[in-house]
Amino acid sequence: MSHVVDENQAFIDEWTISSRLLFYTVVIISVMALPMLVASLIYVMLRRKSQFVSYLCSILSANMVLLGTLFASVIIEKMNIIDDWLPGSISCKATAFLVNTSSCFIHWTWVVMYAQRFLFVFYPLRARRSRWKSYYILTGVLISSALLQLWTLLFITSRHVDVSFHDVERIYCGDDPSYSSSKIIIIFVECVIAFFIPLTLTILADISVLMFKNSCHEQFTLVANEEIGDGTRKQSNMKIVSSNTIRSSERRRSMAIRRCLASATINLLLNLPNYSLQLFDEFYPLRNNPSTDVRRKFLKIDAFVYILYLLQFLISPLYIFILTRNVKRRPS
Repeated sequence: MSHVVDENQAFIDEWTISSRLLFYTVVIISVMALPMLVASLIYVMLRRKSQFVSYLCSILSANMVLLGTLFASVIIEKMNIIDDWLPGSISCKATAFLVNTSSCFIHWTWVVMYAQRFLFVFYPLRARRSRWKSYYILTGVLISSALLQLWTLLFITSRHVDVSFHDVERIYCGDDPSYSSSKIIIIFVECVIAFFIPLTLTILADISVLMFKNSCHEQFTLVANEEIGDGTRKQSNMKIVSSNTIRSSERRRSMAIRRCLASATINLLLNLPNYSLQLFDEFYPLRNNPSTDVRRKFLKIDAFVYILYLLQFLISPLYIFILTRNVKRRPS
């Protein structure tokens, strides 16, 4: 009996240390990242000539909502600000809904933005650049993301840590056990639609543009300087462009494609461990495993992957700045 008590006490101690570590991590990253996100948003909004301004502004705004929600939730929980008039289950539902909706919106906005860039690269003469069309698309993505995350309002609630000490009360936000029969399928579908599909499409779109970036040249007719001077070609619409200008344009576009591919890959690597662990926990219980040793290992792994997940808020403003900065033209 004493051995069981010692194991449970060790689990409670590790749970407390892990919670304290994540609390300070969220606070520190929020204090550092939120001003960076605001500064990046102002910087991007000043670049009105870019056709992707509305998408990047939406991504930055959603990151601010997501991180702001996490920051507010840990502060409220730590200081017990609203426990007297707002039940913990409602706070958990609201936090999960805002976080999941923002995250889903961010992932699919990257997909839409990259799909539009794909059209601009492969069909430059057919693509129509309309900012209002971008607003309509973003509104549709936001509504779809919110509808997809409505399940959190039903399945997420506040839960107590499963320990044998009656004098110790530890609460966390998790799934409602009364809906355990149907929640696994819903959570699996939500993870696939909200994360795995959009980021896979994002990377595939970038790879396709990188591999077939020269296919759009077939839509243009290149005329040699000798043919123009001899008058052997009769073109009604013609633009004289030097070979250096063409090479410079190719270089800028190739660098832009590589930047987008790098940003999508970084986003995937920072989010994948957290999503994979949570999804694996639904099929093979780790958080509520009967074995105390398994639960202790899960606490350590969960804290590590969650810190990786939080790092995206520090990196996102940086690679959005890299995506939007100009590459200087070489003289033709």
